[in-house]
Formats: sequence, C-alpha cells, structure tokens
Amino acid sequence: MPQHLWIKMANLVFELEKKLSTGQPSTGIVRNIDRMKNVLEEAGFMLLNPLGEPYNEARTDLEASITGEATGKLHVLDVIKPIVYTQQEDGRSLLQKGVVIVGNK
Repeated sequence: MPQHLWIKMANLVFELEKKLSTGQPSTGIVRNIDRMKNVLEEAGFMLLNPLGEPYNEARTDLEASITGEATGKLHVLDVIKPIVYTQQEDGRSLLQKGVVIVGNK
C-alpha cells in the first residue's frame, strides 16, 4: 500500500481512539483499535500523541496553533493529527508533523 494511504489510516485510527476516549467504549472496540495500531506498527509506522507535552517553537515535529494569551510555559492542549514516524534500519524518519493546539494549562 502506498505510504500516503498508511498515513491516512494512521490518522483515522487516531481519530477513532480520540473519539472513544470521551465515552465508555466496549472492550471489543478498544481491542479492534489496538489491533489496527499493531498493524500500523508491523508496517513500520509509529504514532505519537503529544497531548500534554511541553511546547516551544524549536519543536520541528509539530505544527501548532496557539490559543489564549500564550504567556509562560506552553503545553499541547489538543491534538488534531498525531506525529507519524516510519521505522527504518537506520532509525526513524518523520512522515507527518503533529497538528496541535497549544496554550497555557
């Protein structure tokens, strides 16, 4: 499967997981999402959710929109798209920057 389709799949899995985290999903649904994530990992992709992480302008793995006054230490408040890497023999390579909203906690 072409790489851009794998990235689309990773984004869809992330969205499903994000939507299910707000409610009480059945264990079957959670298990299926975990299986999808495992398939992505087997295909050599790694998804990272930077929610809650500190943010500064030097981060090259995020595209951020700032909300509020943005004074002091900033943190990732919401994740629109996850960071996606591909695993290779010589390390990992960034395929998709995370799209996030940052601000003060």
